Amino acid sequence: MQDLAEALRVHMLEHDLSQQQLAMRSGVSQATVSRALRAIPERRGRARHRLFTYARINDSVVDPSQRKGAKRVEQAFRRIWDGSEAHAEAVAKIIHALEGLRPSLPDKEESA
Repeated sequence: MQDLAEALRVHMLEHDLSQQQLAMRSGVSQATVSRALRAIPERRGRARHRLFTYARINDSVVDPSQRKGAKRVEQAFRRIWDGSEAHAEAVAKIIHALEGLRPSLPDKEESA
C-alpha cells in the first residue's frame, strides 16, 4: 500500500499538482486523494481506481493482496488464447469492454 501512496506523491510532484487539482482532473473527491496518500486500505472503491488509473499507476499489480487474482486472470487467458494476433485482439476487446465493471464495496456506514 505504501508503494501506491509513494507513486501517487511522485505523480503529483512531477505534474506540480495539489490534492485538489489531482482530484478535479481525475474526477474524484479531495478526500479520496488524501486517503490514497495516507495509504488507507479499507477504501478500495471505484473512485480510488479512477484516481490511480488517471495517474497511470497500476494499483492491482503493486498491491500484494490482489496478486492472486491477477494470477488467476493470467492463467485463464493462457488457457483460451491460441497465440494468434487476431485472437489477442479479440480478447483485448473483451477486456477493454469490461473496464468499467468493478465490484463496489459497501461504505462503512452501510455495513455498520
